[in-house]
Amino acid sequence: MINFAVPPDSEQTRSFRTHASYVRAFRELALGAKWDDIEAATARLHSSAVDRLYHRPAATHDYDDDQVVGCLRRAWTTASLLEATHALAEDSDIIRLANGWGAVQAYYVLYNAAQAVLVAEGHKRPVQHEQTKRQYVDLWTTRAAKLAPWSLAASHATAKEADADGFLAGPGRPLNLGLHPWTAWHGDQAWDIAAKALRTTRTAIIEERLKHVRERKLSERRRNWRKDCEARAQRGRALRPEPRSANLTAGERAVAESGMRPVTLADYLYRLRVKANYDDITVFADGPTSDREAAVLASDLVDLSSATLLVHEVRIAARIGAKRLVRAMDDALLRTSAYNAGQLAQRRDLHSRL
Repeated sequence: MINFAVPPDSEQTRSFRTHASYVRAFRELALGAKWDDIEAATARLHSSAVDRLYHRPAATHDYDDDQVVGCLRRAWTTASLLEATHALAEDSDIIRLANGWGAVQAYYVLYNAAQAVLVAEGHKRPVQHEQTKRQYVDLWTTRAAKLAPWSLAASHATAKEADADGFLAGPGRPLNLGLHPWTAWHGDQAWDIAAKALRTTRTAIIEERLKHVRERKLSERRRNWRKDCEARAQRGRALRPEPRSANLTAGERAVAESGMRPVTLADYLYRLRVKANYDDITVFADGPTSDREAAVLASDLVDLSSATLLVHEVRIAARIGAKRLVRAMDDALLRTSAYNAGQLAQRRDLHSRL
């Protein structure tokens, strides 16, 4: 038995509650309320995705079949590991430790699924995170067909088609960004919480950009300072103190922010992945005040990942044909254990009706 002694108001607990609420909001935008039957919710999402995204493929289409299936297999395998871990550890305190990996796996499900769509559409497979996230914006946010939460993006109010709050593909109403993620929100408020997740992610990305701009400015100031020291030494004059910081002007900040692309679910899951991999994995182990809280997050990650796969699979079926997709899924199911075949099998059956 692993004992977790967690103060009720620790930094880890606050962070965990915030991100658990964000993940639940994305999950509810995709599938509806948590108490809805997951199979019925998945079937509804499939119907909605087909209406918006599915058009029978042309008779001939040039794409790399091996790469598409390879990307899908990586996404399916990752989702299967996530689902199996939740099934085996749901009633155990091990679920706390598993959630750290679950956060990473949820990102890589989306990462590989998005790459599969890109290749199916005839693009070269991106090999870097930023390139994939940038092309994800083109896949979901800038196209006419919108589907939440994958199309929702945080941008600037001056961006094309953005609402007054700077969001793209939102709910068509003002967003309540002041709604705290710890409140007992429900229903349509999932939009507000998901939007806040994207807004805070965008802010963190901008701050990281500004940090690099300040570092470059300070480096330039120090180069100029060294040149000045040489000149002053030759003239026998006192040396000025070495620069220790570099503040940015409003104009410099505006320039740094001007090239910022819209921020999507891909960016939020990447943020969660970095937190689990590098920043603070104790958020997932020590943050929950009960094993039940940890199990709910794990379940939401499983459901969101399966929903993400479903909508990307529909888009792939529209490019390579539903029969080819189902054959690939049948092959994957042959390699999948009973613990984690459930959602993959249901999606396969839904796609077989296309």
